[in-house]
Amino acid sequence: MVEFRSEYRPVGNDKRKNPRTELRCDATILGVDGILIITDISLSGIFVEAKPSNKIPIEQVVSINFKLPTEKNVIRMKAKTVNRTERGIGCQFIFENDNEKKIIFRCFNFIKDTLPAE
Repeated sequence: MVEFRSEYRPVGNDKRKNPRTELRCDATILGVDGILIITDISLSGIFVEAKPSNKIPIEQVVSINFKLPTEKNVIRMKAKTVNRTERGIGCQFIFENDNEKKIIFRCFNFIKDTLPAE
């Protein structure tokens, strides 16, 4: 399931290198129980809502499965956890090939181009 929300959440002390756009889709992380929710995506990573009980250490490499609106099949990618909050974890993609970069680029631009101008 992919869903878009119109809620704006300001972020203080933003250290991101790439802009992000809202995206809500189901995800699973190998070794973590249950279905998680991706809430946004950038060209370099995603934020995944995760219960506090799913304490994934910072700097851990994880395998994430998710379905993007621009792809027919579920995507499996590696990512490194770079941030953890009460809401969840920020993950930076570890691209293993150019095709993975193209998939993320295509999805990001598709979503970005469908949102109303600020």
